[in-house]
Amino acid sequence: DGYLKRFDLPQNKQFKDYSRGMRMKLAIAAALSHQPKLLVLDEATSGLDPVARDQVVDILLDFARQGDNAVLISSHIVSDLEKLCDYIAFLHKGKLLLCEEKDILLEEYGIIHCSYEQFRELDPAAIKGEKRTAYGIEVLIRRDAVPSGTPISPVTIEELFIFMVKEVR
Repeated sequence: DGYLKRFDLPQNKQFKDYSRGMRMKLAIAAALSHQPKLLVLDEATSGLDPVARDQVVDILLDFARQGDNAVLISSHIVSDLEKLCDYIAFLHKGKLLLCEEKDILLEEYGIIHCSYEQFRELDPAAIKGEKRTAYGIEVLIRRDAVPSGTPISPVTIEELFIFMVKEVR
C-alpha cells in the first residue's frame, strides 16, 4: 500500500486500464513489497515520463542505501544509470567493453577539443576514441596521459559509451 500511495497509483482502477508507466510503477512496487535484498531490473524506467522516471530513480536509490540491498539494472537511459549506479558495465553486440566504478571512469577519462595539428601531437596510447568535425577533433582521452595544463572537459557516461562504440567499429 505504501508504494502504491508513493507512486500515486489508483487502487480502484483495473490493471488492464493502467498506462504503460503505471504498469511499470506497479511492477516496481510489487518487487519492492517483498523486501528483497537484490532487484534485477531490465529497462525499469523505460516508457516513464521524466517526473515518474525521477520518482522511480529516487525510490531505487533509497532501496539501495538500506542495509545490504543492491540493484542490478539494465537500461538504455544512460542518465538514469549515471544517477543510480556505482559500477558501470557496458555491453555492445555481446561484448563487454568496460566494467568499472562509475567515479573512476569519470576521473580517468576526459574530452579534449583540438585542431588536427594538436591531435597529431597526442600520445596515441592515450586516445580512446575520436570524433572528427569540420572544426577540429573531439578526443576521448585518458587524463593521466596528457601534459598537465591541457584543458580537458569532463566526459559523461553516455559520451564514453558513444566514443567506445565508434572505436570498436
